[in-house]
Amino acid sequence: MIAKKTSLEGARAGVTLLELLLVLFILSIVIGTGMGMFAALDLGKQQAAGLVKNVLRSAQNTAIASQAPACVRIDPTTGTLTAEALEVIGTWHFENKRLTGAFGLDGQVDPELFVSDGYIGEALSFADRIGSAGTVPVDRDAAFDFYDGFAVECVVRKEGVGGGRLLSIGGAIAIEVGRAGDVRGLFTPMVDDSGGLRPGPTPVVVQSPPGVMSAERWSRLRLHYDRTELVLEIDDVAVARTPETAPVWHVEGPLVLSDLRRPFPGSLDNLVISTVVADDAAVLPERVTIQGPAAVFFGPGGGLDRNRHREPVNLVLAYEDGSQETIGVGFYGTVE
Repeated sequence: MIAKKTSLEGARAGVTLLELLLVLFILSIVIGTGMGMFAALDLGKQQAAGLVKNVLRSAQNTAIASQAPACVRIDPTTGTLTAEALEVIGTWHFENKRLTGAFGLDGQVDPELFVSDGYIGEALSFADRIGSAGTVPVDRDAAFDFYDGFAVECVVRKEGVGGGRLLSIGGAIAIEVGRAGDVRGLFTPMVDDSGGLRPGPTPVVVQSPPGVMSAERWSRLRLHYDRTELVLEIDDVAVARTPETAPVWHVEGPLVLSDLRRPFPGSLDNLVISTVVADDAAVLPERVTIQGPAAVFFGPGGGLDRNRHREPVNLVLAYEDGSQETIGVGFYGTVE
């Protein structure tokens, strides 16, 4: 006997119009709520704030790791931020009567110029040595590009009277010591005119007062340029500075220690040369503007450079909807 089909078994599979409308209603609520949550997140604002914080923290971390200055340059017209830091490209300690440098940058010098009473170990002494100089072919190394700035650091001891040239780097940078214990630092700027790029007609110079370098005593000397100002420091004290923004002209010759005709009347030790290296520029999202200083400077160790910033730095991000957000940098370099 064949069983009869029940009414349930004979019903068509599917949904009613009422059930379909109910599902669509629930979906519209879920989607609307989700869109509202995404709008509240405002990913554009988060992206802009995160980008600024990341660039600032990158520069601060570099200053901490390298124990050297770093900065973030800000161009409000294009919304770009660029982190810059000093990178060591050459060091010489003048040991073993050879002009041996790091990174394979060895030079030539008369072995008789080495003395045993250096700042640490041996040093080079050019006192009363007319016609003698040390040379290193740094112009063959592409790292010696000082376009965005540089730092030259060494320890020197003036011996007796007279003055002379301490060093020069390929016609781009030079340091000289005067008879009165004064120090002069300079670099050749790059200018761009109708004739194209060329070296400036006059160097950019900083000149210290007399007596900053005492005879027969080792002094730490540092000449630093960051496309904001050229600064000369003796024993960690700025003794001369001048504002300047021009790029530095190309290195077109070797590093020369002392001078054949005007030898430095003293000794040289622990020479370190660095160049300013810039990261790729970070660009803010469209319709986001930034207000604040043109640059944020971090000193060695990661804190704000107190010579440049007398108070904490505030950067204000302005958004298309009229709202604003402030990103602060404290004295210790913390980004808030």
